[in-house]
Amino acid sequence: MKIFGLLSGVISIYTMLCFIRIILTWIPSLNYSKFGQILASICDPYMNYFRGIRFLRIGNMDFSPVLSIGLLVVASNLLSTLAVTGQLKIGYLLASVISMIWSIVASILSFLIILLLIRIIALFVSKGGTSFWYSLDRTLNPVVYKVAGIFRGRNTFMTQKAAYLITIVAIFVLRIAGNILFSVVAGLFIRLPF
Repeated sequence: MKIFGLLSGVISIYTMLCFIRIILTWIPSLNYSKFGQILASICDPYMNYFRGIRFLRIGNMDFSPVLSIGLLVVASNLLSTLAVTGQLKIGYLLASVISMIWSIVASILSFLIILLLIRIIALFVSKGGTSFWYSLDRTLNPVVYKVAGIFRGRNTFMTQKAAYLITIVAIFVLRIAGNILFSVVAGLFIRLPF
């Protein structure tokens, strides 16, 4: 059983290295440093497996690192459970997987809410457009117009501000409902006798 605890610890350390690697990609001077290159050689082969998954890309944003880290966390938790209890129940495995899936979806939804809030504040405060706002709009607009289109009638006009507000509220409600639903489902899986 000690081997499972050791493997869990190794995976936890690797998870932390991958997280640091992700943060370093946001800071070009550190990303291209010697330390950044060493981390890239250690972490990128694993994380690159997830880069091609289409639904993890929204515009210019790539959420594949969230999935790669989520899988490492699940693996570490499962190995840790094996080390402590000596057994692994299918219910716990299913609960871990469902929790990881919701964690990824919830992270994406939360990130979208933050971006939408930043953009809606900018729409109310400033009149001029910059390349940053144009780029952000290009990323957000496909989501905004799909969500707002659900609530808009066939031939009704909707302002950009209204579309953003409706999208923020809809994603926020979805986030809360998802938390409740996935908590209930994970709880049911954990109670399975096998």
